[in-house]
Amino acid sequence: MTPTLARRAGAVTLIAATAAALAGCGGGIGARLTYDDTEKVKVSEIVLTGGGSGNVTVTTAAIPDTRIKRIVRTDGSADPQTSYRLVGTVLTLDTTCGPQCMVSYEIQAPTGVAVRGRLGSGDISLSDIATADVTVGSGDVLIDRASGAVSMKSGSGDIVANDLVGGATLVTGSGDVDAHGLAGGKAVHAQTGSGNVTVELAEAASVTARAGSGDIELTVPDGAYQVKTRNGSGDLELLGLVDDPSAKNIIEVQTGSGDATITATPGR
Repeated sequence: MTPTLARRAGAVTLIAATAAALAGCGGGIGARLTYDDTEKVKVSEIVLTGGGSGNVTVTTAAIPDTRIKRIVRTDGSADPQTSYRLVGTVLTLDTTCGPQCMVSYEIQAPTGVAVRGRLGSGDISLSDIATADVTVGSGDVLIDRASGAVSMKSGSGDIVANDLVGGATLVTGSGDVDAHGLAGGKAVHAQTGSGNVTVELAEAASVTARAGSGDIELTVPDGAYQVKTRNGSGDLELLGLVDDPSAKNIIEVQTGSGDATITATPGR
């Protein structure tokens, strides 16, 4: 199938601005253009690529097509280059669009879409998706409601995850990891080099939580767990939790400098 190269504009809005008003987008950035396109394709996968600086937001709905909003910031010296590509049901997003040009995306995709790939610098927000495997060089990550496995990694930035059903890997080099409502009984790995880790399970599962510098707070449903802890400097507190060496689920907590609290909550 011939790829769709998206340089065409749906509705285009040009907003004149000074470079100073758009500080943080590069020295010569001086204009913002907004493109709205609708692709009559039920996209099944979104792939992130490019080393530029731009944000990506993906939401889903029970729709037969895919709606793509691009916010392009450029110095105006040349037309923005191709920034997204559609091949079959795979949509590839690039956050670069030429010299002195960056692009952010707001995507509304059909239910069941998977997201994968890499962002150079920027925030990413995913809601009501199937699966995710994304790495961000620098930026915050938010993921709400995923029905399958999730792997979200950031070199520097906070990671927030809510209401995940599959296994979860949440890792940041510097920043907090905050995860709530993790269900499905799949293994969870939450880690930060510098920052706090907070994990709340809605269903019993194995958990690995690590913080090089910062506190760990882990809340799990009442049940049997193997508990493995390692604290370099800081206090460890187990509340309502019984260590059972024969248990199927394993809790592993490791802090370099910081406190760790593991709480088992009855009736969860």
